[in-house]
Amino acid sequence: AHAPTSHSLSLWNCGFSNQLLPDHCHNIISTMKASSLLYSLALLTSTTDAFLSTTIPFLATSSTTSLKSSNELFDSPGWAAIRDELDQVPIFAVANAEGQPLKYSVQLAKKTDDGKDTFEVPLFYTHVEDALKELEAAKKNSPLPGMDINPYPLGGLFELWSKNEAVIVPNKMSIISAGAPPTANPMGQVVPLFACMEIAQEDKDGNAVLPLFFELEDANAAVAEAVSFDGGKQEDFEVVGLNLPQAVQLLSESKENAFQFIPPSSSIKHIRDYLSG
Repeated sequence: AHAPTSHSLSLWNCGFSNQLLPDHCHNIISTMKASSLLYSLALLTSTTDAFLSTTIPFLATSSTTSLKSSNELFDSPGWAAIRDELDQVPIFAVANAEGQPLKYSVQLAKKTDDGKDTFEVPLFYTHVEDALKELEAAKKNSPLPGMDINPYPLGGLFELWSKNEAVIVPNKMSIISAGAPPTANPMGQVVPLFACMEIAQEDKDGNAVLPLFFELEDANAAVAEAVSFDGGKQEDFEVVGLNLPQAVQLLSESKENAFQFIPPSSSIKHIRDYLSG
């Protein structure tokens, strides 16, 4: 994980309980009837925003450029359902013994409209292995009693990210898989997602939804499972990329909940191992 510019010893209370991930249904059903929402997704994946270069500052001051007005989105009646779906995804931060994430001082390349160029914000990692690396660095630089990594629900943190009140750091291999150059810095990048338009799975209500994976390998594994059940050739099933703000935007414009966000398998394993240990 990329080290932040400077590490603050201050703590941040996110106001969320440490919700743990419920079991996801992993039954893959091939061939989903296309809806208008999925058609919109197909259009978006062909015009995905380019990744930021390594010279872009850590915190993008236009983090909601792929979204409708943040106030409009988060005040809308549909946001609660979107947030609940996002909250099924745990993301991780280095925290003290009370579960309060550490804050980091982040320097912007240019000042925001209100004249600020430095923020103190918590960092949340989409992949547990990156949070563990940051934990080891924090223990060496600024050890605190009981310091560890904690899982937090993505939904509320996505809202804070859109307001530049938190940083969500994607995994480097994931952004490279989505098309970023090998030298790209994960800090400040949008979170990539991966999907195959030809497969779907059932949600808890038995409805067919399109799984959106945070890890390319997990998407490829789902395709392989679909092929093993229903036949065909895996190379005929294309995995495409989009990003998290685009997926939220599509959900906010739709009357149906046609996505299910699938956390990295490494994150699920970490939580299950912790609970069983």
